Amino acid sequence: MSPLSNNSLFLNYHRNPLPEYLARGLLVSLSSDDPLQFHFTKEPLMEEYSIATQVWKLSPTDMCELARNSVIMSGFEHEIKQFWIGPNYIREGVAGNDIKRTNVPNIRVAFR
Repeated sequence: MSPLSNNSLFLNYHRNPLPEYLARGLLVSLSSDDPLQFHFTKEPLMEEYSIATQVWKLSPTDMCELARNSVIMSGFEHEIKQFWIGPNYIREGVAGNDIKRTNVPNIRVAFR
């Protein structure tokens, strides 16, 4: 989801389903959309994370989960995903979580 562009075009921050989807355990991530139009910094993705944290009062754990989800859903090659989130990332549940790389607690992954 791209909260900044969504807010500008059609969906107010407080009507955006991202926090609810995240709380339910859906595989959601943040992205940037049309950075030249909707973003004010040289780092549009960081801006999206910053806005999401402030608007929805997301915790550091929430943010780490969103980042982990981003890598899982990305088009990166398998080796790159292994490097960033751990060698067993394709395994289900806690077995696929490398907490030292993702900073997502196993109890959160087990809940998902």
